Amino acid sequence: MIEVTSDKISSPTREWGMWPVLTVESVIREIWGEAILNFGFLKKKKIWFFLDNKEKDMAFPTFMLIAVNNIIGICELNLSTKGHLVLSDGIEAEFLEILSKTLKFQYKLIVPEDKQWGAKQPNGSWTGMIGMVNRGEADMTMCSPAISEERKSVVFFTSPYEIEQIVFATKAPGFLPKYFAYLYPFSSKVWLAVIVLILTIPFLWKVLLKYKMRLTKLWSNVFISFLNGGTNINPVMPSEYVLLGTWIPMVPFLTYSYTAVLLSFLTLPLQETVVRDVPELAQAISNGKYRCMVYEGTGIKDLLKGSPTTSVQLIGKAVENYKWFINPTLEDVGKALSEKNVAVVSTRSFFEDHFFGRAVISYDYFHLAYFGLVLNKHFCCKKSLELALSRIQASGLFQKVKMHHQFRAHLKFRKYQTESLANINPLSIEDLSGALLMWLLGISSSIFAFLLELLLRKDTAI
Repeated sequence: MIEVTSDKISSPTREWGMWPVLTVESVIREIWGEAILNFGFLKKKKIWFFLDNKEKDMAFPTFMLIAVNNIIGICELNLSTKGHLVLSDGIEAEFLEILSKTLKFQYKLIVPEDKQWGAKQPNGSWTGMIGMVNRGEADMTMCSPAISEERKSVVFFTSPYEIEQIVFATKAPGFLPKYFAYLYPFSSKVWLAVIVLILTIPFLWKVLLKYKMRLTKLWSNVFISFLNGGTNINPVMPSEYVLLGTWIPMVPFLTYSYTAVLLSFLTLPLQETVVRDVPELAQAISNGKYRCMVYEGTGIKDLLKGSPTTSVQLIGKAVENYKWFINPTLEDVGKALSEKNVAVVSTRSFFEDHFFGRAVISYDYFHLAYFGLVLNKHFCCKKSLELALSRIQASGLFQKVKMHHQFRAHLKFRKYQTESLANINPLSIEDLSGALLMWLLGISSSIFAFLLELLLRKDTAI
């Protein structure tokens, strides 16, 4: 299996400055430039009025060095029969083919030694693909490089060709243990209130009721009433009627509510609670209950630390202090998501395509990441590349390629899901454990009540 490297997350900022400014030149280029190309006027009459004078006389390079990294579903790298590095599959593999045919250039793929996308070092240098383009070792970078103001200071980014939500995912919740299913209908506070009632009501009756009875007998009446049994207390005074009148309707309400909720829980097993939003994740990390893993070699840590939201800043600082980094591979992400109380940060589409059903994706997101092609600031033909990119986007080709690969990813998951449904086993003791425990609890309660009646039978004449 090809290892996955994913840098769909970095530190772009959601600002208007990231989008190209609409000018008369850009409007003419988008509207008339496409029409001229469709009717063949561009080649025949050589109308290049939408390019500046310097770029009019400059042909697009016929050969380019392109820095890439391995990402499952995006840029899947492999070796050809001749030993050359090729993009064998992925969304941007097809995207690169469309772009190269449009601009008529050939290319060679190179991978940075550190296999990173690009992070600024303390000495001011850059790692990964961003560093290669900045140093002139590569002409262009693909495979979802994220736009950020810090990166734009050393390289040139085209207009965004893709926008993704940066989210976190955790292991899919398992089912709660069936042995204690009879305790789930009520919360711990409700159970505590019921126990307090059972223990204190007999003392209250002993003090307020004129009809005197032993404390043990009063307690047995309270306990039996919770089992939908009758009491043998005969009120005399109006205050006693009021006291018992409030107790009698309350007990059936509690017992019937418990029975109704218990049946629903036995019909549809409950799942464990997991973290689903950013503030909740930050709180869990503060309490030492969760870890948050981010891709090594990306700007996601700096993005979290630089967020204006306090909870996101807390997550970023924890990632930096505890070195919560993982390699951006499918295997490492899958291993992290197989552990409890671990969150992994990536793009929403990455989790939906490769971990659907095996991971729970957060409701909200940290950030919107904008992805663009990376060029050296001295690259000759930026506007020509921008024009080709805008036409590919406007024609819907990139979106079509993306939907095609997402469909294939979902199809693989459906195949895996269908195969898992074939492994259906008969009911086991564990499956029936909740019902068996309820039966044993009922038998135990009946025996206890029977023994209590035997001990207190001398009081029946009262």
